[in-house]
Amino acid sequence: MHLNAQSLGGADLHVTVAGIVTNSGVFASINDFLVLAVSDYQQAMGNRSVFYDTIDVTAADKAHVDEAVKAISQQFPLSSVTTVDQAFKANQDQVAVEQKFLALVGLLALLIGGIGIVHTMQVLLARRRLEIATLKTVGYHQGHLLLLFGLEAGLLGLAGGTVGALLAIGLSALVRGLVQQLSPMQIPFVIDPLLVLGGLLVGVLTALIFGLLPIVKAAHIRPLSVLRDEPDSHHVRSALLTCGLILVLSLLFWVMAGVILKDSLLAGGVVYGGLVVLGLLVLLFGFVLLAVSKLPVPERFNLKQGVLVVLALLIAVLLVRVLPAFGGLVLLLALLGAIVAFLPVRLKVSLRMALSHLNRQRARTSTTLLALFIGVVAIGLILVLRENLTDLINRTVANNMTFNAIAIAQGSEADRLASGLSSIPGLQRSARHLDTRMIPLSIDGVPLQQLIPANASFGYQNLGASAINYLNGLEGYDVAQNQLPDTSQILSIVQGRNLNSSDVGSCHVLLNDHLLAWLPLKGHVHLGSTLILSSLDGKVSRSCTVVGTYLTRGLEVVFNPVLTTSDVVQALAVGGVPTSIYYLRIDPAHLGQAFAAIGQEAPDVAVFNLANTGDYLNRYLGQALSVVLAVALLSLLAATVIIANAVALAMLERRREMGILKALGYTSEAVLSEVLLENGLIGATGATLAMLLVTLLTSLLGQYVFKASFGVSWYLALGVIASICLLAMAVAALVAWQPVRIRPLMVLRYE
Repeated sequence: MHLNAQSLGGADLHVTVAGIVTNSGVFASINDFLVLAVSDYQQAMGNRSVFYDTIDVTAADKAHVDEAVKAISQQFPLSSVTTVDQAFKANQDQVAVEQKFLALVGLLALLIGGIGIVHTMQVLLARRRLEIATLKTVGYHQGHLLLLFGLEAGLLGLAGGTVGALLAIGLSALVRGLVQQLSPMQIPFVIDPLLVLGGLLVGVLTALIFGLLPIVKAAHIRPLSVLRDEPDSHHVRSALLTCGLILVLSLLFWVMAGVILKDSLLAGGVVYGGLVVLGLLVLLFGFVLLAVSKLPVPERFNLKQGVLVVLALLIAVLLVRVLPAFGGLVLLLALLGAIVAFLPVRLKVSLRMALSHLNRQRARTSTTLLALFIGVVAIGLILVLRENLTDLINRTVANNMTFNAIAIAQGSEADRLASGLSSIPGLQRSARHLDTRMIPLSIDGVPLQQLIPANASFGYQNLGASAINYLNGLEGYDVAQNQLPDTSQILSIVQGRNLNSSDVGSCHVLLNDHLLAWLPLKGHVHLGSTLILSSLDGKVSRSCTVVGTYLTRGLEVVFNPVLTTSDVVQALAVGGVPTSIYYLRIDPAHLGQAFAAIGQEAPDVAVFNLANTGDYLNRYLGQALSVVLAVALLSLLAATVIIANAVALAMLERRREMGILKALGYTSEAVLSEVLLENGLIGATGATLAMLLVTLLTSLLGQYVFKASFGVSWYLALGVIASICLLAMAVAALVAWQPVRIRPLMVLRYE
């Protein structure tokens, strides 16, 4: 077997396979590994020093564990010592945070899905008004009806919970496979029966809680009002009943959320905060629907229409400069407004009716618009972010990566590679730096373990215990030959100065600026600070001075974080043999030939291809967002169901209206066209408002998170709006196809 690693350089080792480790326990999260005896490893190392990255210690009991931790921490202050209990608790805390986040997302989804349940139960019970009146006439009491419809709602929730549990299991398997493709982790797939049963119970309770509103209202139907086909005259009583039921519904949902989250205060904030936000959105959409319903449909083109069209054109011209997508949409609406006066009379009548119906049941239409809005925001944001992030990655890789390959060599391999660089096909540029790992001991006389506690937590502008990773490696530049850190393309100096030729013979270093600006070293290290650095074997130490700080540009990297001169690296490398890092710029068309030539020239050199970094990142991004998009599509599916329920309920309420229209000469197709126009307007309005919010969120994310200029392409915005409009019309056509074909006499005779 041939071993090729940075610490080994390259060595041949004859081994015999003695056993195969089962894919379980601690080995379940590792894809590829080889277990060797320490003596065999030392034999492969030859006369080189042996270093360890992990040492497992077993103690008799917890008291001895605590003593061992204390002793190890005192003897090796920079080592990270973790007990089984600490690791278990850390994993538990991490899982608890993730579970709470997912539970919050799930509760918000249930809250939105509850709107769909209310709509569904309204449709089911509206179709059975005569049945309810008949049951009450023959002696059924409200309690009987509540029990009957409660059982139906529970069965509906059980069916929905079953489908949801199956989808959750399928999505879990999909996400598990995706994570295993993108990382070396092996994740066991386990189905917890109690968790599945809990999901079914949540489905039943959600259906009962949100079904309470339409069920109680249906149980209060007066039989005479139904049998005489009279509207309910008790509007105040009905409004008070609705408000009371909403209050009871929210309290029940709060209790369920508190049980799920195991935190009643957090559950109350989520439930009532969500209800307030949703309520405000419903009010906003109500005003939007009122404004849309007042759009004019003139008999002929007039001055008022011309003024509105010109005003819309001016707004479109102004928007095109800032928001091209919405400028184009307003321009399209202006053109439609100009030609609407020239449409056929029958089509204009249908359009007027569609606009008036938007304001007829404004509360119901607003909730439909709300569900559609949330689904489109989720999907639109994912699509827009994927487009912008892909473009950002491609642009950054193309413009900011000075080198597209890195070669790591040890000892004689480094010299062999240096002598053969001229024969590598397509090589355009190369730079050789000396690197080594080392141990930072103190900063300005203060031991590092006092400044960076082993249990320091990571957070916003807080590196935590990982701050040590910014100090444990040196990268050396041959400043005597004018080889300096590249401040034009690779990094920028934030404080102090760059290295220069006067630093030869002195231990001057550059640190990453995050060390000075962020905790835990903020205020403890600064320009002029003195660092005591030691070699890994502890035989050599140097006192070094901080002369500057830097940050890398774009996707550029430095192999080790502390930048200094090559003579300092040479001194602190174990045995005086540092690692050579070759940064290579190779013509992309000759990458394969170049890597083959490097392998022939120095077979034990480790080569990393950075040219396909963009492809890897784009693939990773695409796969991750595809999973999120699949989940977001479920919210759009819920919105589609709500649209279907709203159309079905409208068809029940408009039976007499449709009968009269058909008696006056309207065809089924004409009535259907009005329904399609109405729902097309709802879909277009909801999608437009959603994409406006997506544009705002995208701009904020680009500015404050990704530090880039993000925008929404016109074709994506218009494509989403058009797709949602067509989806709403298709759902409406599917639901209304049969009801619009009702015979007028069946309605007028109450058949």
